[in-house]
Amino acid sequence: MPFFFRLIFKGLEENHILDYQMAITLLPLRIRASLLIIIFALTCPKECTSHSRLTLRTKTQESSKIKIGYLHSKSTPASRLDNLWTVSHVTPIPNPAAFLANISIGNPPVPQLLLIDTGSDLTWIQCLPCKCYPQTIPFFHPSRSSTYRNASCESAPHAMPQIFRDEKTGNCLYHLRYRDFSNTRGILAEEKLTFQTSDDGLISKQNIVFGCGQDNSGFTKYSGVLGLGPGTFSIVTRNFGSKFSYCFGSLTNPTYPHNILILGNGAKIEGDPTPLQIFQDRYYLDLQAISFGEKLLDIEPEIFQRYRSQGGTVIDTGCSPTILAREAYETLSEEIDFLLGEVLRRVKDWDQYTNPCYEGNLKLDLYGFPVVTFHFAGGAELALDVESLFVSSESGDSFCLAMTMNTFDDMSVIGAMAQQNYNVGYNLRTMKVYFQRTDCEIIDS
Repeated sequence: MPFFFRLIFKGLEENHILDYQMAITLLPLRIRASLLIIIFALTCPKECTSHSRLTLRTKTQESSKIKIGYLHSKSTPASRLDNLWTVSHVTPIPNPAAFLANISIGNPPVPQLLLIDTGSDLTWIQCLPCKCYPQTIPFFHPSRSSTYRNASCESAPHAMPQIFRDEKTGNCLYHLRYRDFSNTRGILAEEKLTFQTSDDGLISKQNIVFGCGQDNSGFTKYSGVLGLGPGTFSIVTRNFGSKFSYCFGSLTNPTYPHNILILGNGAKIEGDPTPLQIFQDRYYLDLQAISFGEKLLDIEPEIFQRYRSQGGTVIDTGCSPTILAREAYETLSEEIDFLLGEVLRRVKDWDQYTNPCYEGNLKLDLYGFPVVTFHFAGGAELALDVESLFVSSESGDSFCLAMTMNTFDDMSVIGAMAQQNYNVGYNLRTMKVYFQRTDCEIIDS
């Protein structure tokens, strides 16, 4: 029996959960019919806000070729760049929740699939020869590119990554270690990157600084990371001015063709704005409250604020789950467990970071479940429906809350999973982020 009806009957029998009027408020939410049953590898809080552990399942070479096919389309003269959007169509990966941008590098261009990461600055890929983890598309070989150059060692003492000069070779070396202890190290270099344009052509940008990764660990399957953070080595601040946007559809629908990343002046800066702050190369938002259905949860707003270098709320597409500071997580999870625990059996022995878990079918048993809404300064909201709140087991007979509690520090993180079905626009000049719930086909048309 679907959750909505089971909850009503339970409330009528025991008269302590909900009355009819309250239960009816749960009805508007519906589960997407196309939802696939997948397993979501949630990570502990220390694995995000720079990067999330990448335990990606095998992605076939054939499917990768389909996704990067646009790189062989018509070319676009550089003189037309100002009148076009620089875009990349995006591939969703459900395990863990991540979105990959299709970009090519070098001359001749070698297509790459890069994790879109607003939580770090450096764009890097695996370069041969190297100590490489397996990936599903060809590795980049810098000696075969006519546009590859070593980059100079710039003075950037507070930037990610660490850089230093190798006196023996003269190369500028970098080392970037993420919070989950995955890392990449190699040569800081310059290359030509090729992007799609809004008229389905191609445009190239020369001399983009990137990390040529020669010793990489803790990642799987795809080529590297596209760093969209606000720091010294970000391609946003170096090469695309002050604007970018992305529209993410469902992570469980890999055939949806309209997920899109837009860099530069063509970015879709639409919807409801909220102030943006930059601190230690991270994007901070002013999260003020969380509601569960029509109920505003009793969480002190100070829980989400940053004090000096502690706490705060970061928006990070490189992190899979949403992570909340302890008090906020406990309050929200208790509300959810109060409803579900009365009508569904709890699953025991799950990892503490992915509790609570329940026996049941995510698609069938959560019909009518209330939306969780994040309320930001300025009136912007981010609404998390069932698809953004829960994740199913591989067998489809149980599911867990797709949030974690931060036991590492007081930081909260708005991860990739929470940003499904939204266009998110960044304007670094006005220092605002915009949220617009939409079908990405409208943005991509």
